[in-house]
Amino acid sequence: MDRNTVRVLEIDGGGERGYLPLQFFRRFVQQWGVDPTKIAEQFDVICGTSVGGIMALSLAFGLTPDEMVPFFTTQGPYIFSLSSVIPSLRPNLAAKLALIATNTPFYQSSGATAENYGSGLLYKTIQTTFGTNTLQDLKTNVIIPTYKFDTQNYILCSNLNYPEFNGRNELISNVAIATGSAPIYLPSLTVTNSNPISAGLLNGEYIDGGVYQNNPAQFGVTLGKMVKPNANRFCILSLGTGIGELGFDPGNPDVMDVRVADVMSTSAISFDSIETIFSLFEISSTGGQESVSKSLSLESLYTLDQTYYYRFQPQLDPNKNTELDNTDPDILVYYEELAEQVFNNDNDNISTFIGHLTA
Repeated sequence: MDRNTVRVLEIDGGGERGYLPLQFFRRFVQQWGVDPTKIAEQFDVICGTSVGGIMALSLAFGLTPDEMVPFFTTQGPYIFSLSSVIPSLRPNLAAKLALIATNTPFYQSSGATAENYGSGLLYKTIQTTFGTNTLQDLKTNVIIPTYKFDTQNYILCSNLNYPEFNGRNELISNVAIATGSAPIYLPSLTVTNSNPISAGLLNGEYIDGGVYQNNPAQFGVTLGKMVKPNANRFCILSLGTGIGELGFDPGNPDVMDVRVADVMSTSAISFDSIETIFSLFEISSTGGQESVSKSLSLESLYTLDQTYYYRFQPQLDPNKNTELDNTDPDILVYYEELAEQVFNNDNDNISTFIGHLTA
């Protein structure tokens, strides 16, 4: 690849809403005309957070966008479900309040069918996808944020050997789960068998990278400069999961969650309080990711640096349940249609960016 150009692909977090940028990227790759099996070879750095981190690792591992679709359409409805036989069976609002009060993740699975729904299915899917491969088996450079909850440390995982990074010899699956363990929705990841000497993840408890940085595009650019210190051109494709409400999905009103049935009527936490907490989380998370986007956009538009930046980040319909755990068929159709609409409406700018990307 051109030694003077750094090419970065970044994907935000957002749960099931990751299906939206995936649909956009499928169209982007088709117009770009590159071999979908060799996407990793087209970028010096692929980075992402939470579901975006899982997608980034998948692409760096060699999966095609088409091969990633079932993660959202087949596994997704059972990952965000209370049942191994009924897809998209989500706790109702009262149950969610009670689960929060009892510090129980919404989609923590257990029992004989644990691997067929909830967090168990997420772990099984990720572990089956990556097997025993480590970050050293990836086909390009990556940087993936996560958060070490037990020691309150912000962690950057990468396959490059720098003292500021962790996990260069860690299992890809561990890094994927670590960045994708969304608090409240999914249980944290506890790593117990990592060897610090091999530069894996330090043993401990990890939660979603979105509490660190939900848009690690700037980290990706910096890593690209470390890999290509003489580069003077920078092309950044940044894929968001849409601007809109991340939670609080009303779930299924008639569902009784047996885990908290005895405390649902006595929970002292009000929905208004939870809604306020979630809104503050959304503001901080969205503000953090969009500040990175604005900085790169300003650099692209108004500096003399050769920075070419394209950001996919549509405004979501406020009348639809676009919360990160909604996997209903109609919301997936909406994401497909929205991705196509944005792609078609902005085709001129997309074509211009592809020109910079391939120059």
